[in-house]
Amino acid sequence: MNNKIFGSMLIFGPIVSMLCWILFFPDNYQLNAGEELAKLAESKNSVVLGGYLATISTASMILGLYFLAKSINTDKSTSSNLAEISGLIILLTFPVLVGLQGIGIAALDAADRVDAGLAQGILEGARGWDTSLSFIMGISWFILGVSLTMKKKFYTVISAIFAIAGVSAILDNFVEFEIFAIIGWMGGFLSMVIMGVLTVINKE
Repeated sequence: MNNKIFGSMLIFGPIVSMLCWILFFPDNYQLNAGEELAKLAESKNSVVLGGYLATISTASMILGLYFLAKSINTDKSTSSNLAEISGLIILLTFPVLVGLQGIGIAALDAADRVDAGLAQGILEGARGWDTSLSFIMGISWFILGVSLTMKKKFYTVISAIFAIAGVSAILDNFVEFEIFAIIGWMGGFLSMVIMGVLTVINKE
């Protein structure tokens, strides 16, 4: 794929996804499924709009990372093997991450068409997938970051930061320190945007 295309995907995907999660989805931290459903119902229009936008943007982000990994898989070196492994893991996260963006829409639809019990069950089930997904995503970021670092891509330092973000994202699943979440997710998304910009302007 053309570098400018997947570079643009790495810019668009993380930025729009983050904006959707902040602006359109209500905070569900420490809420049970019933309370979360009530919050979703209060802001139904924004949840639906955010769900569709986030579906497109997360798909763009994941595919951008996959094509980045594919672009550096150029030989039989260790770094290329790592790139191939990370690309496959990234593809595994695609259906789950993209699907999770529509969970709010699915829950609201279930509440309208069936009952609140089914809607709450959908929300509860999504939480388990969310935990597993963040762990796998962290692994894929770390492996890809190591591969990029070994190939001295993106001035090396950005690649190294992306690998560190992957480690922090993994640790965020096991340790209750907010710093890991900040470094992992904010650092990872920011690294993706920077790598996307550098790819578009051909400054790898």
